[in-house]
Amino acid sequence: MVIVALVIAIALPRYSGMLTRGSMRSEARRLAAAARYLSSEAARTGRAHYLNFDVGHDTYWVTVDEGGVRPVEESTHLTRRYLLSEGVMIRDVTVLGRGQKSRGTQRIGFFARGENEEAIVHLGDYAKSRSYSLHLKPYGGRTAFYDYYYK
Repeated sequence: MVIVALVIAIALPRYSGMLTRGSMRSEARRLAAAARYLSSEAARTGRAHYLNFDVGHDTYWVTVDEGGVRPVEESTHLTRRYLLSEGVMIRDVTVLGRGQKSRGTQRIGFFARGENEEAIVHLGDYAKSRSYSLHLKPYGGRTAFYDYYYK
């Protein structure tokens, strides 16, 4: 029994760390897919779309600009606020030209000509021992992933 308990005590933290890293990758890929979608929708509709983050509450959602920002139409899958997977947090969101926010809301704009604001979204675990970065490049919702805190 002691040997089994020892093996579990050693293996469990490593296993949970792998789960969190996988969850961060999954969330970053979901955000990258949302960026590609918003880029194409902005170009298709001719209206600015925004990916909004609430850093302290680890949520994100989409709005569309029609002279004033309003929620995206009910028929799309991005209407509601998305809460990140358990164990994953938004550390901060940096938008080039507007700076970094580690609390409150930050938004990334996607515009009609296919360009978007360049941004870096940093994800992490609550122990702040792991980081994963998503770099949104300025055209067409292109992205790059980093398995560390990318600056």
